[in-house]
Amino acid sequence: MKLKRVRVENIRSYKDLDISFEDGVTVVSGVNGSGKSSLLEACFTGLFGSRTLSKEFVLSDLIRKGATKASILVDFDNKGHEYNIEQGYKVNPKTGSASNNRSIFKIDGGIMVDQASQTYEAVKALLKMDEEAYKNCVYIRQGEIDVLINAKTKDRQRMIDDLLQIGKLEEYRERAGSARKGVGRHQRETDARIKDNVADIENLESSNPYQVLNTVKTEMNETGAKITDLEAKKERARGIVESIEEKISKYTETQEQKKAIDLEIKGFKSKITTTYSEIERSRNLVGSGRQEVQHLKSATADLSKQINVPEDADIENYSASIEKEEVSARDAVSSIVKKKELAQSSERSQNEFLLNLNEQVKTTSIAIQNKEDKIKTIQEDIERLSAESRKLDDENTKRSKEASELGFSADKLENIEDIAELLSMKQKQLHGKERERSATLAELEKRVKKAKELLDKGLCPTCGQDLKGSKICEETAVDEEQKAGMLAKLQSIRSEQADVETKVERVRKAKEIAKSIAENDHLTQIKKKDIAANEKLIEENHRTIREERKKESGLKEQITEVTISIRKIREEIISLGKDEAAARDSHKVVKEKLDVARKIRTNQLEIGKVQTSMQRLQDGINNGLEKVGLFEDQIKDRKQRLGQLEKVLGDVNIDKLQTEKMQYDSAYKGIVSELERSNLRIKELHKEVGRVEGEIKRLNELQQKHKLLTNKKEFLAAVYNDAEELETMYIRLRAEMRAKNIDALDRLLNEIFSFMYTNNAYSHIKLDQEYNLTIYEKDGTALEPKLLSGGERAIFNLVLRCAIYRLLSHSPGTTGSSELPPLILDEPTVFLDRGHVHQLIKLIDMMRDIGVGQILIVSHDESLIDSADHVFVVEKDPITNSSSISAK
Repeated sequence: MKLKRVRVENIRSYKDLDISFEDGVTVVSGVNGSGKSSLLEACFTGLFGSRTLSKEFVLSDLIRKGATKASILVDFDNKGHEYNIEQGYKVNPKTGSASNNRSIFKIDGGIMVDQASQTYEAVKALLKMDEEAYKNCVYIRQGEIDVLINAKTKDRQRMIDDLLQIGKLEEYRERAGSARKGVGRHQRETDARIKDNVADIENLESSNPYQVLNTVKTEMNETGAKITDLEAKKERARGIVESIEEKISKYTETQEQKKAIDLEIKGFKSKITTTYSEIERSRNLVGSGRQEVQHLKSATADLSKQINVPEDADIENYSASIEKEEVSARDAVSSIVKKKELAQSSERSQNEFLLNLNEQVKTTSIAIQNKEDKIKTIQEDIERLSAESRKLDDENTKRSKEASELGFSADKLENIEDIAELLSMKQKQLHGKERERSATLAELEKRVKKAKELLDKGLCPTCGQDLKGSKICEETAVDEEQKAGMLAKLQSIRSEQADVETKVERVRKAKEIAKSIAENDHLTQIKKKDIAANEKLIEENHRTIREERKKESGLKEQITEVTISIRKIREEIISLGKDEAAARDSHKVVKEKLDVARKIRTNQLEIGKVQTSMQRLQDGINNGLEKVGLFEDQIKDRKQRLGQLEKVLGDVNIDKLQTEKMQYDSAYKGIVSELERSNLRIKELHKEVGRVEGEIKRLNELQQKHKLLTNKKEFLAAVYNDAEELETMYIRLRAEMRAKNIDALDRLLNEIFSFMYTNNAYSHIKLDQEYNLTIYEKDGTALEPKLLSGGERAIFNLVLRCAIYRLLSHSPGTTGSSELPPLILDEPTVFLDRGHVHQLIKLIDMMRDIGVGQILIVSHDESLIDSADHVFVVEKDPITNSSSISAK
């Protein structure tokens, strides 16, 4: 794999970056915090997506602050094909969370996948490693250089096995083991099912269902023949019973007719008696009517004299004229009453209106007083706010004077945050330089001390040999000079740090002053706005008071007008009351006369009704006499019909017929009862046949199931054996491949180690079957790698990583180092002294010489920069906080 180009937008400190890579060793240099490592993180995330983020980070931490979108584009070649990966990110401005909204993987310009999970799987398959393996092999991150040595034995086994593709065999072995256990579980379940199946078959066979079925069907045939015979007997019995019932019914019907005729005769006789009674009662009513007519005529004559009705007058016309007179008098009363009620209603309305006007006047007066009180309160608030505003202005003048004494004018205070950020960046830069110089000084002191101790013994500090012909004295003097120079630089840095600390403290105080002034200005503006708002409220309240006073004056004028109107209405009501009393007296006289006329008319009508009733009673008497003759004819006719019915009955013996009917009814019921029992039995036999046939069907199904379960048992046994053999094969293959890889890795480790540690105190490295590492000194003493010094442990870890890288390049399916990703080293010189830095350069040269096409290093070490094929310099603008890269 050859990394060709990386384009970045809004990632970490990079707003916009486009960088191309060539073959060979490329060093990216720059001061601490400039963004060197961020470039490597962008490459790493571009390949594997958000899975590269550690647990303490989220995706939004990767995106430049303030940006709403970001992207990473990575171009690389592999096996003659061109690959492009595009990762796009989007930030939610409300929540601040980010998402991977675009992930495209292209091969030779064509899109292969366009989802984040698919892109991840495609990259993992192409590189034959995931993000963890990538970090453990080709991407040696700052602070993680000795992760393989410090890891627990099992974790180191897993890491290296995964890198060498052996971990897959363990995964396959676990799958095979899981499959074997699953098959075993199915075998046990199948054996239990076979056992239950056999028990069910034996249980069904013990009841001999085929013999039971034959017995039941035989009984069914016999019961069917019996039912047929009973049905025939039942029909014969029913025919006889129906014949007897017909005779009895005819006899009963004739007797009922006789009884009905006797009742009719009695009814006609009763009607004759009733008719004679009605005739007598009508004759009595006619006599009473004559007396009532005489009485009514006498009363009518007396009433006519009372109101002076002429003898020849028509009472109807006379009454109509008096009614007209009464209506006219009543209308006159009603008209006056309505006028009076209308005047009273108007008086009530005017009184209510007057009351409402008085209430409005009272409400308006209260509103005016409230507005005046409110104006007074607002004026007091304005005076208070003005005093507070003046106090804040005085305080700001005092704070501005304090800032001026610190050396900050008003313009500088406005840019105080930018000044603070620049000083903070300066502090960080000085702190990084101080740590770097301190580490270098400590290493020089350690080296000088060790050299002096060995010089006192007469031994070389590098190889431990005799000092004859050695330049150790000269090198120690050089180290002393470097130490003195480094100490002077360190003191200069610390002096500059103290100066920056003083400035930071001044800026901190100035920030507090600027914050206080800004807060006071803000409060002053708020108070001025409140004063303006209150003055506006006062003007509005004055305007409201003027309007309310005008309204009050108008209401008082209306009260005067309404009072005059009420007085006039009361005078009108008194006048109408007098008119009403006179009209009612006149109406009373006419009404009494009308009542007498109506009584005369009523008597005349009643005389006519009585005479009409008397005529109807006489007609009824005549009709009653005719009805009596008709009833006597009907009685004669009914007696003739009774004689005819007696001849029809003849000598029929009803008791004998009923006895025969009872006998045949009993026989019929017995046949029906026996038939019901037989039908019930046939139903029970049908159910029994269904049950037995169900058992036979169930037996056949169980026997078929037994065959299937037996076949399944044999199949599972074969599968279990295959899974067991497969699991054993994976264990054997894993052991064989691990042993082979361990031998190869051990050889490569010692080859690189010998190259790196020529004439050193160490002889070789031992890698056992569990990936435990041991370093042997030349005297045979065994050491654990973690007991080495910081620099030696770092070099040893790099040797281990490079050995694994070389082994991967020779693994099956890989044609060489060109298929592997570039070897990436992030700040590998941290904690390395000069001697170890030279060893690191030797290691890099060796990896380049054996065919590693690209080696990408992030470092500010001058020795690495001088030995590189390509150099890029990273710089960060302290104002915009943006990083940029340029070729050196």
